[in-house]
Amino acid sequence: MKLYDEIGGDAAIAAVVSDYWHRVSTDELLSPWFSTIDSRQLRFHLHAYLTVALDGPELYKGRSMRHAHAGLRVTGEAFDLLVLRLGESLEAVGAAPQNIHRVNARLSQLRAVIVEVES
Repeated sequence: MKLYDEIGGDAAIAAVVSDYWHRVSTDELLSPWFSTIDSRQLRFHLHAYLTVALDGPELYKGRSMRHAHAGLRVTGEAFDLLVLRLGESLEAVGAAPQNIHRVNARLSQLRAVIVEVES
């Protein structure tokens, strides 16, 4: 079974994105990166990206992760916290611990293309 289906499909991804947005937009360290971004558009892209990243239907039509984050000066600390917050959101919607670990492992592979400043 695909990770997308194991997590709960589109409804679970929508719930995760909603919870995740609340977590990152209210986090003292993370919120500055999101304060000037169109939250509706970002949540749309995040939903589409997570769907594809978790083996769901091919919905993502956005820029590459490298281009989408270029110049944002994302730190290693912020990246790690973003992954942690996503895990918390997955847990909040009832994802199994082993699936949260699988998601975190996949997202951690993006570190090299997103992080510009090691902290």
